[in-house]
Amino acid sequence: MDINDIFGTGKLYGQTRVGSGQSGEVSGSGKGGKSGQTSGSTDTVTLSGDARLFSQAVRDAQDSPDVRADRVAELKAQVESGEYQPDSHKIAEKMLLSEIDLLS
Repeated sequence: MDINDIFGTGKLYGQTRVGSGQSGEVSGSGKGGKSGQTSGSTDTVTLSGDARLFSQAVRDAQDSPDVRADRVAELKAQVESGEYQPDSHKIAEKMLLSEIDLLS
């Protein structure tokens, strides 16, 4: 499963590149500035701790596997051996809670 452009984090206006530094600061050209042009000032953006945390969460989600292969293998073995006994009441409860969440 690929998750791309979550919360509009894809190509942003001006397409300013964010450096890999820990400071969370970005320098770039101002409105309508063209690369290669130099002027007396540059714009600076300082990211909040929440923004850095969000960015790290997005990177972690992109780096994580789509399927937990160990869990799938464990459940498959249980099904094949006849040991897998799902709790129908728990399943029904989760389905109803999911439905309630969708309606709210």
